[in-house]
Amino acid sequence: MQQFLLLLPIAFAVVAGQQPSVTIKNGTVKGVDLPQFNQSIFLGIPYAQPPVGDLRLRPPQSINASFGTLDATAYGPHCWSQFTTGFDDNSGFNNSEDCLTLNVIRLFGISEQSPVPVLVWIHGGGLTTGGSADFRYNGSFLVEGSIANGKPIVFVSINYRLASLGFLAGKALEDDGSLNLGLRDQRLALHWVNENIAKFGGDPTCAGSTSVHMQIIAFGGRDDKLFHQAIAESGNGGNFSLPDSAPFQATYDALLANTSCSSTVNSSEAAQLSCLRALPIDEFRRNSVGTINIMIDGDFINVNSAVESYKTGKWVKVAFIAGSATDEGRSFAIPGANTTDDVKAFIAGSVPAPFIDGVLELYPDVPSLGCPFNTGDFQLDPFQNGFFSAPGLQNKRVDSIIGDITMAAGAPWLAQEVSSRVPFFKYRFNHIPYSVTFSVEDYVGHFTEVGYVFNTQNNDTAFWAANHFTATYLGSIADRFLGVYMSRSWASFVATGDPNNANGEERQGTFLQKSTGPNTPKVKKIWFGKLKAR
Repeated sequence: MQQFLLLLPIAFAVVAGQQPSVTIKNGTVKGVDLPQFNQSIFLGIPYAQPPVGDLRLRPPQSINASFGTLDATAYGPHCWSQFTTGFDDNSGFNNSEDCLTLNVIRLFGISEQSPVPVLVWIHGGGLTTGGSADFRYNGSFLVEGSIANGKPIVFVSINYRLASLGFLAGKALEDDGSLNLGLRDQRLALHWVNENIAKFGGDPTCAGSTSVHMQIIAFGGRDDKLFHQAIAESGNGGNFSLPDSAPFQATYDALLANTSCSSTVNSSEAAQLSCLRALPIDEFRRNSVGTINIMIDGDFINVNSAVESYKTGKWVKVAFIAGSATDEGRSFAIPGANTTDDVKAFIAGSVPAPFIDGVLELYPDVPSLGCPFNTGDFQLDPFQNGFFSAPGLQNKRVDSIIGDITMAAGAPWLAQEVSSRVPFFKYRFNHIPYSVTFSVEDYVGHFTEVGYVFNTQNNDTAFWAANHFTATYLGSIADRFLGVYMSRSWASFVATGDPNNANGEERQGTFLQKSTGPNTPKVKKIWFGKLKAR
């Protein structure tokens, strides 16, 4: 397993004439067999025309042509991230504008005549970084878990445009109909799956998708029959912005003013965009680091927030898994609060001014109640601090508030809102991983469950530490059992609509049922890890 993890992001050596082959609408795709896993993989398959040249800053275009025979034995490059210096999730991987590719992993023996459900993974990264070649998103262990369940699945992962190449705003792009390009990439990839996955043995009528709030509410909740379950591991989608509001327009204006396109500042919008599409990619990226977000474009997104869509019923009615980790606030909150005034300042961006005093009454200055939870009165010591976090006597108070607002409150609210209409499973991940602590604290931070969902078991700690140490890699016996169990649970949900159908003895969680109100059905609540009071 360890060797496979090390080799998967690299081109595979294959023997001529022995490659698995699938013919889809655009041509023949040749992958590679992994006999040790009874799986075949097909990597770097394009699902759209390269978004380069005149197609930069435009909605993705279907290929609509044959590519002949495609060697699909290596992942495609990541889409360019926001970061132009330093280390990020794209470091160590190939990066390119020509990045709209996807990957398919399937079990030996499945075919069009015996199709199985499909799991589509849309990576996170705050719309600014990440890619499907990331070691952490190796879907082979999820497929392996589905086999152990007796309910095999096909795994698909995708790339989509990030940062200013995928989410640049401004009036010119609004008028051009070229907003939310990364979301539109995701949508086109889902259409590709719907049209082609049967050739790989996947059932296009039974696809689940992760990180899908935007796809669930897209086009006013229009159901294009692209997915039938949803797993949401990060909040409820947040609020959206107007494309010509000041910070977003400023990012666009600065890109024009600080590049060789400055001569078009007073020209037509068409002239400006034509120049931006012709800029060398390095010049474009260097000068487009600014404010981005999901935009209200009146088309793909036509509401102020995902919450509004759920409240008004404008969402695709699919079964859900949603949840968060226990100490999300430790991952997101600004550290260094020592006084109540500091706390007010640090939460002002998340709590409207009229509600701040009321929130502080609900979250008193009692460190033992704060986040990271279950750590008593512990406070960061200045000497131990290093660069990991600024000490603050009220850090734990701020962390609690921010964690609940940004992540923890979303899933319970969503359960109350939608569980009367669809099956809903809520989880809280509460296991301290083997190698996640980069401070003097033990805490269950944001993203930590992903390693367990993918069951990325590994012994070579030095390798992982040198390659994206921000991830969780399973090292202890408890980690390994929990990884097996959680990956099987997710695979079970994809195949059966219920994570409780996992066929495994290595159960590390407790399954509870909780009523969300007198007029709603029971919501099954999953606790991964040792259950603790909060």
